[in-house]
Amino acid sequence: MSVFELIDSLLDRLDMPYYEGQPEFERSPPEAFISYNVYDVPGLRGDGREKTTAFFLTMNIYTAGQNRKTRAVDADKALTALFTKNGFTRRGGSFGLTDDFPRYYHRVIEFNYDDEGEYYNGN
Repeated sequence: MSVFELIDSLLDRLDMPYYEGQPEFERSPPEAFISYNVYDVPGLRGDGREKTTAFFLTMNIYTAGQNRKTRAVDADKALTALFTKNGFTRRGGSFGLTDDFPRYYHRVIEFNYDDEGEYYNGN
């Protein structure tokens, strides 16, 4: 299973729509949603071949309406529990407002995931 399949399978368990990258909505966005971005950094062996891959995941939780801060915190707790139980390490995060989606509260959570099988060919 690729790291992307793992992320999507975990997000499928939450009761919130999610998108890879920054979504664009034709109409109004949902009251709460998640977007995420992933980048990777290779861990190289002495001979220059890739030994492991560290994936860095930035999760964005957007919540609107009444109790938007409480909803963001609740979503953060659920997301963090789910991802840390499945091999991800929480690296930090921030709370605040966003210009991307005015009137939405924005919670950012960063995780990393070390994978020895994604790109490593075993040689």
